[in-house]
Amino acid sequence: MKTFKRMKSRIVAVWTSVGAAAAVAMSAPALAAVPTPPTPSTSPSNSDAIKWVEGVFEDASEVGILALGVILFVLGAAGMIWAVSQILTGKETIAGVGKIGIASAAGIAFGTYALTQASGII
Repeated sequence: MKTFKRMKSRIVAVWTSVGAAAAVAMSAPALAAVPTPPTPSTSPSNSDAIKWVEGVFEDASEVGILALGVILFVLGAAGMIWAVSQILTGKETIAGVGKIGIASAAGIAFGTYALTQASGII
């Protein structure tokens, strides 16, 4: 029994090592092809510190809008999936999950709007 457990732990260790090596090998070409980030779109032409700070805040707000849009969209989608699964399994009625369904639909709508606005700016 001890021999089997030892062999099993060795196989698991080798399998984990092979999986990690494969993940590194597969991601290495993708990491090598990542371009250098461009300068901010709102960077000033001269060394004006106020314009630079305004540009940083503008770019940060675009990233914040993207993050908020992703969070709203994911939460809305999760709520819709939960609501539909509750209805399909017979655990709840449509009236029982109506509030969560409406809130989830609103989350998806506002998340999509935020993603569209932020991606349009970028």
